[in-house]
Amino acid sequence: MTDVMRMTELGVHHGADFTMPGAEAHYPPDIELEPMHLDIALRVDVEHRSAEGIVTSTVHAHHDGPTAIKLHAVDFEDLDVRDADGKKLAWSYDGKQISAEWAEPFKAGEQRKLVVHYKVVKPVTGLFFSAPGKEYPNAGTWAATDHETERARHWLPCIDLPNVRTTLSFHLTALKSYSILANGALVKEEEHEDGTKTAHYELKQRCPSYLVCFALGDFTRCDDGEHKGKPIAYFAEKSRSAEDLKRSFGRTGMMLDWMTRKLDDEFPFPKYFQFALPGIGGAMENISLVSWDGMFVLDETMALEWTWQVDQINLHEMAHSWFGDHIVCRDYAHAWLKESWAVYMETCFLEDTKGAEERDYDFFSNLHNYRAEADNSYVRPIATRTFDHSWSMYDRHLYPGGAVRLHMLRRELGDDVFWSGVRDYVKTYGGKVVETDDFRKVMEKHSGKSLVKWFDQWILSKGYPQLKVSFSYDDKKKEGTFEIEQTQKDDKKGVGLFDFPTDIGWVIDGKLHTREVRIERDKHSFIVKMDKEPEQVRLDPLVRTVCSIDFNPGDEKLRKQLTDAGDVVGRILAARELCKTAKRKNIEAVRDAYRREKFWGVRVRMAGALMGANSEVASDALNELLGVEQDGMVLETLVRAAGNFRGPKVREALERYLEKGPKLYRARAAAWEMLGAQRDDAPLGRLLEAAAKDTPLGWEQSGVFRALAETRKQEALPALLDASTYGRTGYDSRHWAAASIGALAHYLEKADRERAVERLVDLLRDPIGRVQKMAMMGLQSAEATEAVRALESWGRGLSEQEQSAVKRAVAGIRASASGKPGGVDKQLDDFRETVRKLNDRIGKLEAEKLKE
Repeated sequence: MTDVMRMTELGVHHGADFTMPGAEAHYPPDIELEPMHLDIALRVDVEHRSAEGIVTSTVHAHHDGPTAIKLHAVDFEDLDVRDADGKKLAWSYDGKQISAEWAEPFKAGEQRKLVVHYKVVKPVTGLFFSAPGKEYPNAGTWAATDHETERARHWLPCIDLPNVRTTLSFHLTALKSYSILANGALVKEEEHEDGTKTAHYELKQRCPSYLVCFALGDFTRCDDGEHKGKPIAYFAEKSRSAEDLKRSFGRTGMMLDWMTRKLDDEFPFPKYFQFALPGIGGAMENISLVSWDGMFVLDETMALEWTWQVDQINLHEMAHSWFGDHIVCRDYAHAWLKESWAVYMETCFLEDTKGAEERDYDFFSNLHNYRAEADNSYVRPIATRTFDHSWSMYDRHLYPGGAVRLHMLRRELGDDVFWSGVRDYVKTYGGKVVETDDFRKVMEKHSGKSLVKWFDQWILSKGYPQLKVSFSYDDKKKEGTFEIEQTQKDDKKGVGLFDFPTDIGWVIDGKLHTREVRIERDKHSFIVKMDKEPEQVRLDPLVRTVCSIDFNPGDEKLRKQLTDAGDVVGRILAARELCKTAKRKNIEAVRDAYRREKFWGVRVRMAGALMGANSEVASDALNELLGVEQDGMVLETLVRAAGNFRGPKVREALERYLEKGPKLYRARAAAWEMLGAQRDDAPLGRLLEAAAKDTPLGWEQSGVFRALAETRKQEALPALLDASTYGRTGYDSRHWAAASIGALAHYLEKADRERAVERLVDLLRDPIGRVQKMAMMGLQSAEATEAVRALESWGRGLSEQEQSAVKRAVAGIRASASGKPGGVDKQLDDFRETVRKLNDRIGKLEAEKLKE
């Protein structure tokens, strides 16, 4: 799964501990009787949002004597369980699990078939439906599954944990006009006289329940050739064209070519199909059938802003075909072996296809995103057994936090050793389950190094090094001294000192010199012979270390680094430090460097640095740059940076952009939002007029809704209440009306606040799942203690996975009301941070002389 869905969920996780009180360690289940094959024969009724049929589990005994098995099965109806061969079987059902017990014990190696007849109607999660109705006559017609982490159990009787993997047979029956897709290869389709057809798929590779998938409905189809004889195709609702699908996913074949070369391993499954449907959330690596949220299908305009993002997600999900699908984590404690790897393969793809600048920028961005969570919310080990729910593991530690550690390991071992070890790991464990030690041992075999300490420190322990650096030059001795201090030690958080190699660097006469140094204590001094004072000095100039760096060597050196550093991270760090000084000369230097900078990612970070300067000079610079920037990959961030300030000149720049700037959906949505943030100077009448207009894919209208919340004005409430009404606003934007009601509610007088909270409580029962989630976030933003009981009651009807998020929301509301950290202002800041990142994916102890 990729970042975008995670970030929606993380809106209720900000500022809290990783675990709630009472969290326990989780372990893989005993599997004395193991399902080895599932035959799934279902009739799916999209109109009535139901599915019924038979699932037959072929069960294998690992030793003599077992008699009982339990299958996850939530809210099944018309349930009947029997042995396929008539063997005596007793069973019971508690609404969550089927408990079956044979009278006769199994013998080692014996297989039996357990047959479950059942029906599911409007499942709360796992199996999703869409059909046209009175309010949304243009809605798509389809049914599709989406499981990660433990949601298959809401329609499929199974052991819903990753170390149980089965081969699959599908016999799916639906209207004959539908496209029917499932894991594996299509064997045949058979039409029936009642206007239906049955599609038969077979997957010969073993598959955990969370990767089981089917989708059926009225779809647009785009065939895109083959990869070594294996078909590639894309599907979406009928409202999207084949051209849109090709524009979005048309690099898939090239990516498969790259991936198989990089890993020296053939694609392990019979096809590579992808489908995109609204509300699915993020993207998911189901075996041979990747699912996407419909928002990732790009029209011509959206492609200008998000092609890079979609390509990265495409590569991420494809990497899971090996890391996660072919090599399965034994349990979620080791989920970094799939998610960290998928993120890191994005970095490697950029490196091989676009160069070192893209690689280094991706590393920097991943490190920034990981540190944002570690610094502002919590620290935890990358691999841990203690969590509230397996879904809680899917955070920024798991994704970018693990990815940057893989890059550091690669740089420490060297490319030849690292990639030979990875390729061996892929071949050795393909088709098997793994734990962290399995990966470690393969890398030890290839490197000849003991990596136990490395894994203990970077994977199984908390935190990361935070380094404070200074530099001085002694002209008489012709020596430069780097002083480096680890400042992260925190006994309460369980973060200690780290032991790791990094590099120091200095530039003389335009040439970069580097030396590797080892950091192992709290303080170090490194003395280096230098013929003259360097023009630039750096820590980690090779961009390989997981750390934060607090280093200002002086304005002159930083301005030189800003213009002359040969790497993107060097220029970004220089801009950040120069803007921190708030000096006019330094801010103007960053503005001028922005105009000359060719790499898009550096301009993104320079805009952020200028925003952080909080000075009129910086604001004027951003307004000026907004008038000249044309790159769709940069504009949204630049708009937000400019709009972070308030004043007549800012409003004028934003309105000028809306009138004359590039017509880009996300950048324009940001411009509307930041207009609202002008508070008393916000053009409320214009915003109210814009809120009533549907926009392509809902992007701009969503920004207008957020703008109304940002005004903090009572007059904005009626428009948001109206927009949140079922059927009144387009499907793609209405959920943002719900979230915006919550953001506005804190600033309303009592009567209007009550109206806002009442509407959010009502929206918890909305037919559309993502509206419900945004209503929950809105109640948290509103600090709605009066809604806690309603929120808890609503949560009890959700899946266990979603209940965990509700519990966190309730805890956040209560903490806010009691005045504890994470109060309402923090909640509102977190809401805005989530929005912006969604529309997006940033003393001497010893001297050691290093001689040239």
